[in-house]
Amino acid sequence: MGALLVDGIGDTMRISMTGDPVQEIRAAKAILKAVGIRKEGIEIVSCPTCGRTCTDLLAAVHQVEKALPQDKGYLKVAVMGCVVNGPGEAREADIGVAFGRGGCALFKKGEHFKTVPLERAVDALIAEAMAILEEREK
Repeated sequence: MGALLVDGIGDTMRISMTGDPVQEIRAAKAILKAVGIRKEGIEIVSCPTCGRTCTDLLAAVHQVEKALPQDKGYLKVAVMGCVVNGPGEAREADIGVAFGRGGCALFKKGEHFKTVPLERAVDALIAEAMAILEEREK
């Protein structure tokens, strides 16, 4: 089904699942978001981690997910495990962080704009993301 949508065939879908029909709606929305047809809320991209990852990336992703509002418009946020590949892999993100031992890089659209200490990286990312959302509301 996703392949058809990516090829531009259709923009609506019906998912049938056993159980609560509300799950059908959530599944359909998730597929539409995954193929880029529906852009709403916060979309978080992160890396699968490797030996260069120097933080608990899953905990950082959860902290960002919990802190950012889903009802303030669309924002693509990258939470990347290292500064080696992070900014390049997430260059299409509106805002992102790439963790590093000597400092974490904050970037917008793949361009580095600030370095912060590891212990402040998630809070700094959240603050920058909120500033973008607030600016877009104006």
